[in-house]
Amino acid sequence: MGWSWRSAVWYLVAACGGVVLLPFALPIAVTVYAIVWLYTWTHDPRARTSILQVLPLHPRRVFRCVRALWSGMLDGLGGPTIAIIVTYLAAKLTRSARAQDTAVRDIKYGPQARHRLDLFVPLGREPGGHMPVVVILPGYRWSKTKRARMYRPMAQTLCGDGMFVVLPRVGGAGAGLEDILGDFHQAVQWVFENADNFGGDARRVHLLGYGAGAHLCTMYSLVVPLKTWYAQADRIAPGAQLLSTARADQALRSWLKRIRRVQRPVAGLILVSGVFDIAGQRKYEAERCIEHLSATCRTFGALDDAEAWSPSAIVRSLRRRSAFIPAELFASSVLLIHGRRDSTFVLQQSQRLFRELCEIDVPDVNMKIYANLRRVDPSIALLAPASALALSLLEDIRSSVSPSGSGAQGAQGHGGNDASAPPQDQGQAQASIEHTQEQAPDEHSQAPVENSQSQEAQTTDSGPRRRTRPDRDYFPHANLIASKS
Repeated sequence: MGWSWRSAVWYLVAACGGVVLLPFALPIAVTVYAIVWLYTWTHDPRARTSILQVLPLHPRRVFRCVRALWSGMLDGLGGPTIAIIVTYLAAKLTRSARAQDTAVRDIKYGPQARHRLDLFVPLGREPGGHMPVVVILPGYRWSKTKRARMYRPMAQTLCGDGMFVVLPRVGGAGAGLEDILGDFHQAVQWVFENADNFGGDARRVHLLGYGAGAHLCTMYSLVVPLKTWYAQADRIAPGAQLLSTARADQALRSWLKRIRRVQRPVAGLILVSGVFDIAGQRKYEAERCIEHLSATCRTFGALDDAEAWSPSAIVRSLRRRSAFIPAELFASSVLLIHGRRDSTFVLQQSQRLFRELCEIDVPDVNMKIYANLRRVDPSIALLAPASALALSLLEDIRSSVSPSGSGAQGAQGHGGNDASAPPQDQGQAQASIEHTQEQAPDEHSQAPVENSQSQEAQTTDSGPRRRTRPDRDYFPHANLIASKS
């Protein structure tokens, strides 16, 4: 079949463009290879022993790698990030008086020298009144959890919205994942023990995590259900296995044994741009040719025990073992926030956890997706409290932790724990994970993720449930995607 004149013109233009760009091809190729090789040398753990054997040579692999690095840079700087940073710096340089700092710094919460936290105290609180407490786990990557200073403006903004904010320093130089979780466990335990002393409400302690922090907050919230399941399963059959592989199950048991003092469940989780399936994340990174360069690789290494650190896989294993998790053993409110175009920790990570939490019938599960944004970074967005993105995030966080929010009401209407009841430890609750042969399917457990232009608060026979309001009124880039109600 002969060519049309349009095809001939197209190929002629392409050929002319190739001839014009030919002198620039070699410098561009050298620059691209230099960037990828430099990044490999600084981020690939294998480069310490044999740098020449780990440098990528194939053009396709180099192209995929540099494209992933470029996308990651856009995730961090895309959207309103630069505008918010410029606004924050301009306000900091031009205003005559600095904003009042309400933080009480360097409070000791554990035996180690690194065990310090900052407590942000809201102004204008009523005497004798108790306000909700938000504990922030800092760090977008697992190796950056000790950089709590970067999250102080965010904590001060949340504090000004009428809540106590706790910003602990966890981990340190050379600290592993279990050490970070151990420090965070002690910080949250300190909050429960001292909430009444500083005016907080121990019944409304919420965890807020971003990126790797969201992953660690979810792992922390699973301690009580996992310890309860293993304790009951070992009575029936010693050495019972929850996960699919023996190595992953042993790794999970080893971590749980390090937590000797079982904490009470928190009231809610606020998970922003998190990663909840480590094996799925590693496969995604392998497709992008950065499987040896990512923070996930440096933290978790091989895939053999990745299931032990995957909250989605753990919840799915509990469900497949016909384990029912009572409301007294898990957070009654979970809010997931993600950007649709995030290329580092993709949207499917939050969607998968959302579906699993709906399957186990958590009383109040909501998910919000910003349709036209890449990475949603609350530590950046809340630098400018008057920005549209900050207003949207503050509204969601406020509705999640407010005393009249759905966390308490949804639990009451769903047969869960009463938010007005005193907090209970695992032993006081006298609740257990019940093994059942059959479970009635929840008509909302596999609700498809779908767009919604307007959703109002609904009240059912089982009690009021919250639906997060979409932000098209003042933030056109946001769109509510799913809500379990």
